[in-house]
Amino acid sequence: MNLDHAQLRALAAVVREGSFERAAAALHVTPSAVSQRIKALEDRVGRLLVQRTSPATATPDGRVLVQLAEQAALLEHDALNRLGVAEDTPRATLPVAVNHDSLETWFMDAAIGFAARTRATLDLRAEDQDHTAELLRSGAVMGAVTTLAEPVQGCRLHALGSMRYAATCSPEFHRRYFSGGVNAQSLAAAPVLVYNRKDALQGRFARRIMRGAPWQPPVWWLPSARAFVRASLAGLGWTMNPLPLVQADLDAGRLVLLRARAFEDTPLYWQHWRVASDTMSALTDAVLDAARGLIRRRGTGAE
Repeated sequence: MNLDHAQLRALAAVVREGSFERAAAALHVTPSAVSQRIKALEDRVGRLLVQRTSPATATPDGRVLVQLAEQAALLEHDALNRLGVAEDTPRATLPVAVNHDSLETWFMDAAIGFAARTRATLDLRAEDQDHTAELLRSGAVMGAVTTLAEPVQGCRLHALGSMRYAATCSPEFHRRYFSGGVNAQSLAAAPVLVYNRKDALQGRFARRIMRGAPWQPPVWWLPSARAFVRASLAGLGWTMNPLPLVQADLDAGRLVLLRARAFEDTPLYWQHWRVASDTMSALTDAVLDAARGLIRRRGTGAE
């Protein structure tokens, strides 16, 4: 069975962009053309490949062909680069999922290092670190910074180290809510800053102290890592801030820890599709270099 490359590219674009309309814009064709190519590919293989939802997602069979399409495009880019004719072709773009806090702290160093190694660009998708692996499984991205310690099927896994989070608040907030100690009563009353409904860091920290007591505090929902820091400084609530973002504020006394050793270390991993690509190797090298500043434990080297 021969597969049409234009049809495969259309499938990959729909999954990557999340809709037929955006895929058409990316491919510079009409939505009707994209729809026809997908339908023809589905007829060719005799399988449903795309769930026509919002956003559009690949079926399990579709994921197989999305990976084929993305890998073919990446290998084509590598081959043209080796031939010295890549300057005359569009740049390759690698879709990558990164957790918000890594994006705000160390991952931009990886992007800069990647740019120094290759002409390719990155399409970065910000997502909670506990959920980036799902984008990898779906075929929406080719690589991801994730907390998943087991390799996704068809992927390589590299341990990066741990992001250290600190439970912090302003000194005035600490005097108001925690002067009598950090306990079940004070945590239940103190407002907390939470990124979104997927953010479980604050809950994990609090429940270790609550020991089964109900925890239903006032919540500020703030979907921005830097807004977290500003809100913490302003005394809106306490939260788990990435230590690199608040170390200077802690040193200056503008923020304080809720209690001694109020830290949570979250192990991070780099996973990417198992493809023999110069461009993917360059990205992996850049990610591993940039992650050297993360908290290190025995056995956190690349695997």
